[in-house]
Amino acid sequence: MHATALEPDHSISAEQKQAALEAVLHSQTFARADQLKSFLKYICEMELAGRGHELTEYSIGVEALGRPVNYSPGDDSAVRNRAFALRKKLQEYYELEQPVAPVRIELNKGSYCPHFLSGPLAAQSKGLALAASSPVVEPLVPRPVSQEEALAVAPQTPPAKRNWLRGFVAGAALMALTAGALYWFTSLRPNTAAQTAALAPIIAEAWGPLLTPNAEVLVCVANPPSLSVHPDVISGSPFATFNDPNARPLPLELLDWIKERYPTTSGQQHLTLTTNSTYWGDALGALTAYKTLAAAGTAPRLFPEMVLSMPALRQRNVVLLGAAEYSPAIAHFLAKCPLTANFLNGIAATGQPQQPLYQIKRDQSKRMTQVFGLITVLPSDSSVNQQHRTVIFSGINSAGTQAAAEFFTSPENLQVLKQQLAKDGHTTFPPAYQVVVRVETDDNILLNYHYETYRLIPLPAGH
Repeated sequence: MHATALEPDHSISAEQKQAALEAVLHSQTFARADQLKSFLKYICEMELAGRGHELTEYSIGVEALGRPVNYSPGDDSAVRNRAFALRKKLQEYYELEQPVAPVRIELNKGSYCPHFLSGPLAAQSKGLALAASSPVVEPLVPRPVSQEEALAVAPQTPPAKRNWLRGFVAGAALMALTAGALYWFTSLRPNTAAQTAALAPIIAEAWGPLLTPNAEVLVCVANPPSLSVHPDVISGSPFATFNDPNARPLPLELLDWIKERYPTTSGQQHLTLTTNSTYWGDALGALTAYKTLAAAGTAPRLFPEMVLSMPALRQRNVVLLGAAEYSPAIAHFLAKCPLTANFLNGIAATGQPQQPLYQIKRDQSKRMTQVFGLITVLPSDSSVNQQHRTVIFSGINSAGTQAAAEFFTSPENLQVLKQQLAKDGHTTFPPAYQVVVRVETDDNILLNYHYETYRLIPLPAGH
């Protein structure tokens, strides 16, 4: 049973509300969360002006997050992502940094209008559920989908406390995005000519042959090896035991760690290896790329990488998402590039992982606050006269991959990149290059991202 959100305290004055807002905006908890501060400031000022009822996903996207006027909430989940992250961040602030705040700001699930609570109400609200375990994106209503049309996607599970356990369960993931939601995206048809024309010219320039009308593009999402946990006794019957020949009993130490995170786990558990899962950020990045391709009138096809081989990627327009550590295709391409990315070594010069250029940053509670994404643009293997292109969205973790995809589909960020290239004498986007994106996160949740640097990739003669 879910707790019911408390009603706002109408006795709180406007001055008290403003003071509560300023305290949050200048807190250490929100020090590196610029977009969340902008989000919170906008919705609180609207509430203070008596216009809280006017708050919509569209107005927040345009006024607080800087989305263009043609922003579509149905196609861009940025506001829902940030609302989820803001709820978590407010919870962290009031629990750890300011547990005795005289006035507390709440953002109830399902609403964008903030509530202000004081005194006993603020203390009582600490016990309310803030939906921290809900998916980042509000669920879509799925249509039935066949197994061939569905691609299972799952969020990234944080590393375990012990080193051996970290490597053992780093790929473990739970289902986070329903096959029906993914089908909703992949069943989109290319848009009309008017909608295609709405794409900013700089996006078409950066993506090149990938956005050619009627181009066939393969969008491939990497599949990290993942371990699923199942009870020994299933279906509520003591006779229905788990007898999968590929399963292994769960080590007691790992079982204790899982019980800490999922208290409902009880009894003996088994592990099975899953080969078709996908990290949450990789999945969101794929959907971002797919939306751009579909809007340009191309015919993108979405596949898990596990069903494709390297020869299938030759002389094709390809978008790859994931990291070299669990994607053979991405490892193949990045081995020829100046930079590579993985969880342990960060962004490093290829062949020199002992000297990382950009690494994960964590706060005092060991939560990730900064990671990096990596965009790689290459002519496709065996492509003649750069007729086909391969674009790789990778990162230190899947939040980096998601940020890389969002950066490369954003006209504003591509303009920043083009200005940097122009400073070095490049009037157009080079045929082969890499871009590093600095990413602000709340652990694995993407909050914000910025351009960091770029590297040119030398091509052999004949390209």
